[in-house]
Amino acid sequence: MADRRALYLRYRSQTFAALVGQEPVARTLRNAIAHGQVSHAYLLTGPRGTGKTSTARLIAKAVNCLQPKDGEPCDECEHCVAIRDGRFLDLIEIDAASNRSIDDVRDLREKVRFAPTSGRYKVYVVDEVHQLSGDAFNALLKTLEEPPAHVIFVLATTEAHKVPPTIVSRTQRFDLRRISHRLVVDTLRGICAREGFTCEDAALEAIARHASGSLRDAESILDQVATFGGGAVTQKEVADLLGLADADEVAALFDSLAASDAAGGVALIEHLVDDGRDLHEFTRRSLDHARALVVAQTTRAAPPEASESVAAALERQAKAFTLARLARVVRRLTEVDVELKYGEVSSLSLELAIAELCADAVPQPSRSEPPTPREPAHPTATRSTPAAPPAPRRPAPEAPRSNTVVDLAERRAAPRVDAASTEPPAYPLETVVAVWGTVVDRFKAKSMGIATHLALAEPVSVSGFVLTLSFANDFARAKVNSDSVRPELERHLAELVGPGVRVRCVVARGDPSSDDPMLRAAREIFRKPDRILEVE
Repeated sequence: MADRRALYLRYRSQTFAALVGQEPVARTLRNAIAHGQVSHAYLLTGPRGTGKTSTARLIAKAVNCLQPKDGEPCDECEHCVAIRDGRFLDLIEIDAASNRSIDDVRDLREKVRFAPTSGRYKVYVVDEVHQLSGDAFNALLKTLEEPPAHVIFVLATTEAHKVPPTIVSRTQRFDLRRISHRLVVDTLRGICAREGFTCEDAALEAIARHASGSLRDAESILDQVATFGGGAVTQKEVADLLGLADADEVAALFDSLAASDAAGGVALIEHLVDDGRDLHEFTRRSLDHARALVVAQTTRAAPPEASESVAAALERQAKAFTLARLARVVRRLTEVDVELKYGEVSSLSLELAIAELCADAVPQPSRSEPPTPREPAHPTATRSTPAAPPAPRRPAPEAPRSNTVVDLAERRAAPRVDAASTEPPAYPLETVVAVWGTVVDRFKAKSMGIATHLALAEPVSVSGFVLTLSFANDFARAKVNSDSVRPELERHLAELVGPGVRVRCVVARGDPSSDDPMLRAAREIFRKPDRILEVE
């Protein structure tokens, strides 16, 4: 009868040697068991899908195997087969998410006193142990301090920082790391060969990239794609199932950035939205592409995992980007990534980021030309007009110049004059700075995106009751300055600092997005009146 279980269950590691990507952990445990140095409690930590539960089951197999060899379970004896089939009575797996109360742990303490049914050790695997309540941890602590000789505890968690130090100190801790991209691809290729799937290398690369080091996630996606494609695992099937953009679309975005083609970049995002693609995943892949460009810039070669078409794109684009500009691209895309993850899923933030990055690359007019004899300015004068004979010059102000990028840059560099700056502060700026962390924490429960913008903002001055906040870019300023955020921010500040606080949001001096004509046009196109406001 065919095995109808999911792929990640059928291909779960059954020996320490088969444990994928965790050689240091497997070797240490195998040697400890071979020399009879078995600990009474282990703590396995690491991201999801990296083998924590598989390692816990391997510990149970190795200590109860009837024919172990050098710490490895034989995977053939009665006990090993029973553990593999999930019917070994002395292996008890507990989900702490649904058994987290002190009563559950008290019940566990009563049961650990009984001897094993058939094996040498009774092994308790507590998954997601960080979800136990505080009282439950305290009850478990007593058992870990004085455990029966026939009991082994294996605690598994994805959030080790939530496990009390008193618990951690009474266990042997092993940190399982994310599995490398290449190892995930090779493992998936081996599964396809055993299952008779036809697969494309590009499809396996896309699955491994989406899984982000989680082999279980990769195997689950492979299972879905193979079912979806009737045994064919192609890049198109993966993109259709997961809503992913392919490598050519990511490369096309960087071609637009290299050419400062904001219209082309925005059109690409519109195409992705129309196709129902995942913009958050596209932004993550764009960050990976930026990293690959940094590698190509510094090593003069594409990363080894890059496909032939991606390597060609990297070689072409590496000549168009400097490392300084790539750093700006990464910073801006990281902001968008946070916004898409914790805020609203909207294409606007990504489209504005593209417009800003393209505007940032437009070369500025040079002002290094030698000065020419100055003449009285005239609105109709042009550079081609012949110079008039020298005349006695009198000190006179220059006539207003056109609104060029140079003029904007000079205005940004000039000190800002605030009519209200002469008012004495109603509360000290130091008080605001001292409570700013509390303000950010209050917004985390509502919106991590807004909390991130506030964490990066800087209180710069107090004039009267008006607090001025400086933001690194206009996108962050507009989000906080919206009618849905600013009043709440003022309310929290009033509670912490004093009544009457008013907030004024500005962009940090020198930010290229504050007055750039191209970005003003972009904001006019994409403006949402309740969210995007003009720069003060």
